[in-house]
Parts: sequence; C-alpha cells; structure tokens
Amino acid sequence: MTIENSKNTNIKKNDDNGTENLRAKIVSDKELQVAAIFPSKEKAREAIDVVKGQTSIESAQIEIVEAKDPRMSEKLERNSESIGKRMWSSHLLLGFVGLAVGLIAAFLLTQFGPALTKQNPLFTYIALISPGLFIGLFIAGLMGLRPDRNEVIQTVRHAVRYGKVALVINLKKSQSASKLSSLLRQHSDKVVESIR
Repeated sequence: MTIENSKNTNIKKNDDNGTENLRAKIVSDKELQVAAIFPSKEKAREAIDVVKGQTSIESAQIEIVEAKDPRMSEKLERNSESIGKRMWSSHLLLGFVGLAVGLIAAFLLTQFGPALTKQNPLFTYIALISPGLFIGLFIAGLMGLRPDRNEVIQTVRHAVRYGKVALVINLKKSQSASKLSSLLRQHSDKVVESIR
C-alpha cells in the first residue's frame, strides 16, 4: 500500500505541475487570486502570519471575508467599471473580427468559389457575415462568463453563509500561486484559485 500511495502522490504532484505550467503559459501569476476557507477568524489570522512569514505577500494583498461583510463583493472582484469596460471592448473586438472573417470568406467564395456563390454574391455575403459576427460575439460572451471566477465566488459565499471565514489573496508579479496554495492547504479546509 505504501508504494501505491506514493505512486498516487507522485501522479497528483505531476498533475498539479502540469496544470500550473499550462496556466503559467496562458496568464501570469500577477493576475491570479487564491481563496482559502477557515473554520474561524483565529485560524485565518494564524494562516496570514504563516503566509507573511514564508512568502513575499504583503498585508495589502490579503482580504478577510466574514459573514455579513458589506464589502464582500469588492473584496472578491475588481472594480466593476473595469470589468464592464473589458467586456465591452472584447465584444467590440471579437465582433469586428467575426465580421471581418465573414467578409473575407464571402469575398473568396464570390471570386473563386462555386458557381452558386458567384451568381448570388449578396446572399453569400449575408450568409457568411451574420454567422461570423454572431460567432465573434458568442466567443466574447463565453470569455465574459468566466466559470473559474464563479468557483472562487461561490466557494467564498457558501463558506461565509455557513459561518466560516474566507481569506482572499490577490497575487502580484513573481509570486507563485502554487507555493501559496500548497502552504494554505496545510492550514485550510479548502483552497481555490482563479484568474482575477
């Protein structure tokens, strides 16, 4: 059994490193947020002391979320104005990209495509521009949903609702999310992380 357990541990470590490496290629650690759940505020404060002692995380990066906290949304999310601007710009950009792809595809079909598309250029443009635009807007909407953010938010809200305390840490450049998560897992019931 010992050999089996050590194999499972090694597999889990490799999976964690693979996930971290994949995430590290996509987004830097400065865009990450880690949340940990504790049974009491005292346990959360003990974890804060350990985190400050063993990492370069500062007090300004750490937020404690308790039951009936009036600033819970602010602690979990960035400024809602910046989120709205990012969603607006992503919809404009990806909608325009979809429109352009549809125009290019329609142009190519009307110039070099089958006889049906050459004889009906208006319908070809309509048939390709509309899906291009809608697919671009659909992808922008999917990016705006952010299911990874939902995991952090729902975990924190659920824990706070049942009398637990959440610790939310916003990482800066050159701070490792995996190191912080493994450190918090030693003291916490549950640790989740996501892109901010």
